Amino acid sequence: MANPQEPYKFQENGIIQGIDIEIVDIVMKKLNIPYVIKFIKSDARIQQEAQKGRADMLLLFSKRKSREEYLLYPEESYVNITWNFFIRAEDENKITFDTFDDLKGLTIGATNDISYTPAFFDANLRLEMAPRNDLQIGKLLKNRLDAVPMNTISTLYEEKKKGNLEKITFLPKPLKSKPYYNVFSKASTYPNIREIHRKYNQIIKELKADGTIQNIFEKYLSKQINIPNS
Repeated sequence: MANPQEPYKFQENGIIQGIDIEIVDIVMKKLNIPYVIKFIKSDARIQQEAQKGRADMLLLFSKRKSREEYLLYPEESYVNITWNFFIRAEDENKITFDTFDDLKGLTIGATNDISYTPAFFDANLRLEMAPRNDLQIGKLLKNRLDAVPMNTISTLYEEKKKGNLEKITFLPKPLKSKPYYNVFSKASTYPNIREIHRKYNQIIKELKADGTIQNIFEKYLSKQINIPNS
């Protein structure tokens, strides 16, 4: 089961697709396991289905101690949900981010009701607030901002669709980053679910090593993304 979210897992023109969908399809074919992906627009509902054994596998969940009571987490992650500072391509090598002091004197975008990090708000940066996150790249390209922290993968995907990828880039050091995993239900009645979990982990490791996962990311983003080591 999965909560639809582009570019990871979504349905378009009746076709289920996305980064996670392609990776899971490769894994299941290697395991010779038939499968069906069901979309539910609620992470809470999806987790309830896993607790009751009505979902065998959930796509793209962060690790929490409370969830480990009913979910099996693999060692391998191939997705970090990361926020990086985006800048105009013409400002590459002109703007850097190692510490927040590097951003002093610049106009930095921020969106109401997004938490970012405590350090971000404590850095006394010159912030220009916006009511919606989807306004930020447009403001950047109109020179109203010098940099703006955004969800890296989602932003690259959306700006690729708009034809803006050549106009923007992002600073390599993330503002924040957290690994996400495809997880298995401990309550699943599917035969040998724990052995499948073990084999899944090994296959993901192999797909990372041979470049398969990197190629899938670049298909959707047209830019290289660092794949987590674990």
